[in-house]
Amino acid sequence: MKNMTSRQKILLGCFAMALAMIGDFLLGFGTFSMTGDSNVSMGIAANVVPDWRYAVSSILGFLCVPFFAVAAIELLRVMEKKYGLQDQRLYRLFKIANWGGILYFAFIHIGICMLPVVFNAGMEATGDAAASVGMMLRVLKSIAAPMVAGFIVCDGFVTVGWIGMVVKGMVPVKKIALICNPLIIALVGQLMNLIAEGLDSGFESFGWLLMYLVCAMKLVGKKERI
Repeated sequence: MKNMTSRQKILLGCFAMALAMIGDFLLGFGTFSMTGDSNVSMGIAANVVPDWRYAVSSILGFLCVPFFAVAAIELLRVMEKKYGLQDQRLYRLFKIANWGGILYFAFIHIGICMLPVVFNAGMEATGDAAASVGMMLRVLKSIAAPMVAGFIVCDGFVTVGWIGMVVKGMVPVKKIALICNPLIIALVGQLMNLIAEGLDSGFESFGWLLMYLVCAMKLVGKKERI
């Protein structure tokens, strides 16, 4: 790591998010689908999908964290030492979100992967879809609070911070780069569900990837070390 340039370290965030995108797709595609069946909770049907997909998704979510940690620490160092943003409120939101991501990204994959596995176990044991969904929702209640809090802190804070910094010209990127954040790209990903449900999986992580790619290419020189 000592021989890597600042750009190379920040680009590790893109590699981390590529791993997360694969994990997201394994987790989300084909797992849940919308239905008009009144017997299904909240109009969402869970499908039996091989457990290996969730195991691999959890592993990828865990593996992405050390790469993201290196990238996040370097990006924050660049923003503070090169651009002097440490006292800016928008940057502080951005910083909290990135530090939160180091803890949250592993948890979210493992936590969400628990849900379809519980559903699969219920279907194997009872063959009753309604009862299996009930078991899954019971597990969801126990992890819902940290999941929602993590989503707000990570995706919410980083989106607000990034858009604000771009609009105010606090970082040297074009205004169009403000769309490169997890929430806006996740919304764009919803259009993919018009093709097939679950194709939006990974777009949230793709938003992080794009944001880190912009930062790597625009905030530091090719051979620069901060």
